[in-house]
Amino acid sequence: MLLACTNLQAQQKAMYTQYMFNGLALNPAYSATDEALTITSLYRQQWVGLKGAPNTQTLSIHTPVGESNTSVGASIIRDQIGEVITEKGVYLTVAQRVPVGEQSYLAVGFNGGLSSYSAEYSMNYAGSPQSTTDPVFEDQSQMRANFGLGVVFFGPKYYVGLSSPHFYYRPLGEISNLASSTTYRPHYILQGGYIAELSDMIKFKPHLIINYVNGSPVLIDMNASVLFAERLWLGGSYRSKDAFNAIAQLYVLPTLAVGYSYDFTSTKLSRIEKGSHEISLKFRIPVKGRDFPQCYF
Repeated sequence: MLLACTNLQAQQKAMYTQYMFNGLALNPAYSATDEALTITSLYRQQWVGLKGAPNTQTLSIHTPVGESNTSVGASIIRDQIGEVITEKGVYLTVAQRVPVGEQSYLAVGFNGGLSSYSAEYSMNYAGSPQSTTDPVFEDQSQMRANFGLGVVFFGPKYYVGLSSPHFYYRPLGEISNLASSTTYRPHYILQGGYIAELSDMIKFKPHLIINYVNGSPVLIDMNASVLFAERLWLGGSYRSKDAFNAIAQLYVLPTLAVGYSYDFTSTKLSRIEKGSHEISLKFRIPVKGRDFPQCYF
């Protein structure tokens, strides 16, 4: 039995396929890249057909402040893992940018907020004698604090960002049940993208994300998308050790875009699940006193 003991590693935070349409979820400095008031909602159902598969819902809003180089935002996130673990959080963000060239900026952003974490193990193990004697099966209910930060260097046709959106993520007060708590490790995310104009009607955008967590393999997500006539994004991506993804976003109106993605799982999980679905809705509203250029990132 001693030789069989090992460590278990698992997904701790929600992953997104449409991260290119939901930048504030990965980097609190992202709001500095957009000149509009932007509202984004996203629903993700991971590993369809697998009992207890993760599902995530997010709602974010960010806007520049007047004619300044400051932008503010907020995010509401609900993340469910398994049948018993649910986390709901509200986070506020602020970002400040400074010009470093004729059309280039460097932005620094911070986010902070609280989340409610609950794990109702007794819901599935109520009839088990371990539920009353084994601390692993005791229910948990905690308020957790989060603090994150990020930087972005960007221009009209490119951007490069480095962030840790959950750099400080801890329960408030003392943890009463150390035996059933998990150890969280910060995620460090390096990302970048470039927009190339192939013709008057076609634009091409490669995008790369590198996600590092201590003790886990480095996750690489490579994406390439094509924009047709400023109306339709079509693209695909590969997430290392996980999935191939198909992505589309349609501008129903100049200020309203609808996105959809489907993940083709490339691991052994594909034998028991039917991929992952993700739907997004994005509004961009002009801000008085500012230009309203298209935001490609």
